[in-house]
Amino acid sequence: MESSPKRAWTPLDWSGLQQAFAPVTLLTRTQVQAYFQRAEPALSPHTLDSRLRELVRRGHLVPAGRGRYAVEPSGRPTFQPTLTRPERAVWQALAAFDLPAGCLWSTAWAHELMLHQPARSWLVVEVPKDYLRAVFHSLQDRHGLRVFLQPTPEVLDRYVREADRPLVVQPFLSRAPVQVVQHTPVSTLEKLLADLFCEPTLFYTYQGQELKTIFTNAARSYQLDAKRLLSYAARRGKGPMLREFLQQLDGWATLLTP
Repeated sequence: MESSPKRAWTPLDWSGLQQAFAPVTLLTRTQVQAYFQRAEPALSPHTLDSRLRELVRRGHLVPAGRGRYAVEPSGRPTFQPTLTRPERAVWQALAAFDLPAGCLWSTAWAHELMLHQPARSWLVVEVPKDYLRAVFHSLQDRHGLRVFLQPTPEVLDRYVREADRPLVVQPFLSRAPVQVVQHTPVSTLEKLLADLFCEPTLFYTYQGQELKTIFTNAARSYQLDAKRLLSYAARRGKGPMLREFLQQLDGWATLLTP
């Protein structure tokens, strides 16, 4: 796995900013700018605006007047990914199927929770089993997409690993926890975490110590429903294994308490 020792700022780094100003509950744009410029003296106004918008979008900060922001009390907003235009287009292309259920998600959504950044990511489209082949062939006809239907370990190793923009079509488990973002059904954080855990062969890049890092950072950074997470994992046949895994991680003991 290709990786880089340094990673760009992500909303996950909110905890550092929050700790720097605690117990202050109201921040100014100037204060936020000064915080970031400690590590990035050349920080541009445009970059600062982008970071402030993302912190607001994720619920960390709440606009409280011109150049002022209220601090979200818990510091743990709901996980809501930002979909790119191509990602939205993929789901929109399936409108003709009138799917009764399903969702879309990207492995890139886990990257902000990781220490080492993977060089590649792929899009996952989940649809009911009866629609798998029809959806696969439909997406395969779209220009520029490398589409794989339930890839075997051999296909993963020989083709998916090296593909530039792979799209993996998988069966959707009924009643899986999803949310609607930008008019598109996508995975909740609970589903994303459970899928990474339950499919170690498919999501090989996200295993080992990196998987522990992902789960630990998720618990520190976002609201999580442990019951929903374990219920979905149980329906995938991995409930007890996931609970045992979580009991070894920082930040999960309170979440697992009934």
